[in-house]
Amino acid sequence: MSEQTQMSLGNSKALQRTKIEVLPANLADQIAAGEVVERPASVVKELLENAIDSGATEILVEVEQGGIELIKVTDNGSGIPKEELVLAVSRHATSKIKSREDLTAVATLGFRGEALASISSVSRFSIVSRQQNERAGWKLFSNGDGRWNEPEPSAAPAGTTVEVRELFFNTPARKKFLKTQRTEFMQIEQLVKRLMLSRSELAIKLIHNGKVVRNVLPVIDTKTQLQRLTHLLGAEFVEHSLKIEFEGQDIKVFGWCGLPTFNRTHTDMQYLFVNGRMVRDRLLSYAVKQGYADVLYGGRHPAYLLFIEVTPNLVDVNVHPAKHEVRFANGRWVYDFLRRSVRDSVATPLAKSKIDSETGEILENISDLVGSGHVGENSVQNSPAGKLSEVSITRAAEYPFGLQSNQSQVDFQKALEFQQPISSKSGDTLNSNSELGKWVESRRRGEVQESPSDYLSQKDSNDEQLSAEFPKLGFAKAQIHGVFILAENQHGLVLVDMHAAHERVTYERFKQQWKTQKLIAQPLLVPIAMTLDVSEMLVWEAYQEQFENLGFQMSQIGPEQLKVTEVPSLVAKKNVVDLIREMLSDFSEMGGTTRLEDKINHILSTMACHGSVRANRQLTIDEMNALLRDMERTDRIDQCNHGRPTWVQLSMEQLDKLFMRGQ
Repeated sequence: MSEQTQMSLGNSKALQRTKIEVLPANLADQIAAGEVVERPASVVKELLENAIDSGATEILVEVEQGGIELIKVTDNGSGIPKEELVLAVSRHATSKIKSREDLTAVATLGFRGEALASISSVSRFSIVSRQQNERAGWKLFSNGDGRWNEPEPSAAPAGTTVEVRELFFNTPARKKFLKTQRTEFMQIEQLVKRLMLSRSELAIKLIHNGKVVRNVLPVIDTKTQLQRLTHLLGAEFVEHSLKIEFEGQDIKVFGWCGLPTFNRTHTDMQYLFVNGRMVRDRLLSYAVKQGYADVLYGGRHPAYLLFIEVTPNLVDVNVHPAKHEVRFANGRWVYDFLRRSVRDSVATPLAKSKIDSETGEILENISDLVGSGHVGENSVQNSPAGKLSEVSITRAAEYPFGLQSNQSQVDFQKALEFQQPISSKSGDTLNSNSELGKWVESRRRGEVQESPSDYLSQKDSNDEQLSAEFPKLGFAKAQIHGVFILAENQHGLVLVDMHAAHERVTYERFKQQWKTQKLIAQPLLVPIAMTLDVSEMLVWEAYQEQFENLGFQMSQIGPEQLKVTEVPSLVAKKNVVDLIREMLSDFSEMGGTTRLEDKINHILSTMACHGSVRANRQLTIDEMNALLRDMERTDRIDQCNHGRPTWVQLSMEQLDKLFMRGQ
């Protein structure tokens, strides 16, 4: 028999039809476990979610050897009655949904009824539960073979205790893919940490190999909330973050946004929750990133802890086997709301922001874009966003520091008064009527150590006088090497990078002009022909009106060809074809695009950079003070267009330490 004939016979044997049979229940459970139970952390997640759904207020998590040897979760929830205990460990048995309507509006963390059955199929598993009104609990156990004992009485506290031993002992192929015990425990610790962040009303303790690793008490007020955040995220995050809250119809966003200056090299401090559920959603993460646009240094990442609450029937949580992902009925709406919430929070001008020094909460949010607590409802494509040509923008050099403002003239007079030198004679000042002047003289003589606000309050000076004398960034004192401005404010010394600051002021002015003028479309001398694939053509047909609103005029000239005849004037000299392709991709994935806005912002940023005051230019006191006042009224002033800081504050305490005063 030839070799070819033998191969043919071998293939025919391989293709022989086998009989269809129902899988053994235990084998089916082990296959299902492959989707739900990836590693010890997956087990902890499922058990913790069950504990929370049971109404627990206290949860204890005990693990040994990274969770490979033991995972034990104890809660004080409602417990499970004896007659339902066997059902609790059966597949597709749950108390959380009863009908199709319940599935479309899931309000619990768990709902499929698969977790306990899957976990018990790959471990030595036991569960003990007692309801509050029962004198004893009931226990079930299994050795991973699908067989369960009859429920037997067991002494137990009210609630439920689930014990998982020797995970994957009967599926060695799965066990060999586990990492080291240290790595597996790090995954568990991070998961418990996220749960502690999302459920502030719970007391949770994590023990590893007999050692307490995490232990948090319930949050009862602002102080305990900050203590928990400090314990979990560090004091630096608490000190450099803003508490935010925005609410609209069917949606609410709240939590903490790290200041742009508090940025990270990695995305290790980004926590996002939807209806209390930990999620990994690329669309939401991108929305937050866009909210920080223009204020982060290149390659850096923001830090945040954000919660999104959406009406349950507008979000589908039944997307991923491990419930890591969600799908929104209107993803673009959620994207816009989240992006604008973050953007408006980090953009609050110094002159409009009032921040609680203890909580970091914005007490007065910027109202221009938010309006009565609601984030701007217009998305990019239907807003009057930015419409101007490059030549129509007011050049920065014409009014470098807003000197055309009447208010600035008033500020200059105050600044000139403030600049009056203090006489060397004790108690004799040229501004003797000013309580602030008295404090300055007393400070120089070493008679007082209080801050000016404390001193003035002792002198019964009202807040209006203090505010009038001390703006947020104070008044200019000098210029160093034509680069930095020195200013004195209520807290001490302010250092300003004048080019970076003026660059941000000019850039924001350009953007405001762009948003209030009509978008000027420029006809192309030679129309551009674009060849698209079928999917891109379908997207263009669906969003043709949005392209026209953004200043593009395109028409179809073939089955897969477009002709571009007009484009926004600010991008006329750019690679229009690549820009349109990127916009089509955004529309396809997110139902909207910010590509044009990003492109125009980049152009405006470049113009602002070239139009801003350069280093080594000598400024007068009036010009320096005018720049400080412009900074106080400008969005995102803490960073320049490239994400570099524009100013820093040195308090009197910091200055004293430099010279070892009071030590």
